[in-house]
Amino acid sequence: MLNDYLSLSTRAGFNRSLGHFRMVTGIVGQLGKGMNLAEIIDDLEKEKKVEKSQIAPILNAVVIDRMQYATRSFNMPSDSQKFDQIHENTAKWNRFDLIVAYHHPQLGISLINPKSKEQWEGIQEVNREELIVCYCKGKRDQDMELEEEGLDALVNLIVGHDVQGMDKFHDAALDAQQAAPPPPPAQPAPQAQSASIPVIPPEAAPPAAAPSAPSAAPSGNGGEKQEAAAPPAGGGGKKRVTPKYSIQVTNELFHNGNVEAWKNIVESYKAKHLGLEVHIFHDGQKVNNINALFKWGKVKNGDVILFSVAGEEIKGVAKLQRYLFEGASLRFENYLKKDVNKILNLF
Repeated sequence: MLNDYLSLSTRAGFNRSLGHFRMVTGIVGQLGKGMNLAEIIDDLEKEKKVEKSQIAPILNAVVIDRMQYATRSFNMPSDSQKFDQIHENTAKWNRFDLIVAYHHPQLGISLINPKSKEQWEGIQEVNREELIVCYCKGKRDQDMELEEEGLDALVNLIVGHDVQGMDKFHDAALDAQQAAPPPPPAQPAPQAQSASIPVIPPEAAPPAAAPSAPSAAPSGNGGEKQEAAAPPAGGGGKKRVTPKYSIQVTNELFHNGNVEAWKNIVESYKAKHLGLEVHIFHDGQKVNNINALFKWGKVKNGDVILFSVAGEEIKGVAKLQRYLFEGASLRFENYLKKDVNKILNLF
């Protein structure tokens, strides 16, 4: 049991955990007001207030343990870039709250409100064999009886099948309730305290003699409170991945020289655009090592190699595509001329 709490033994670990607990408490409050978890997380990612590694624990703690959404998981049978039928149909399903978790092998978990066209556009493509988990929660007791049918329909829409009988997922009575004016706000209690109650009492925090905080931490009273409320260290913004761009091989063979040219081009791109990753695909499979493309006769003239770029602020893709095209051509030698232990200055 001791290891379960080891991260709480330092001020940084304690404040990091406290910040996570406070964020989850805020998320639960927003869900209670009818917001969708995928849209909440999307806003937090754009504001760099949540890390990718936090999404799975939030999903499990809030959606599974606390709110007990019905779930369905599956692997995509084929690549898909067509999402219109998903958001156009589910947008009418007012009896459910829906979440789709797309487990991307490079970007991690991306949460999607399937009713949102914008969120599907942010995904751009879902690839074959990748994991998708769907979550469904009925808004009333009578709606909960339809959760499994709702999951069946949602999965079929995602994989591209036609779905019948979706009218049952919409109730006009709920539309009427939402259109009604909200009730007047409740009057505050006479002796209500203005200060919010922290998730963990202050006396549980490490004493001042605990390991010292970084020099940038504020000093004086309230310093630890400000540190705990700060965004998680290293939190990334909203990451995305580009569509797959094609490169046609125009050299007689994609041989070792072409491979080395591509390695140098990708190395130069990543050195210029820190935080971006270049993913290469051939014959329907991801290429984890560019050297794997070199096998005499494996990749020939006319073959197509695909690439995509993943990260937050994606830049320079057109130039990268042009250089990779030349690296797959007779002009590959232009990208081999560099000093040892130095990077080509291409971008």
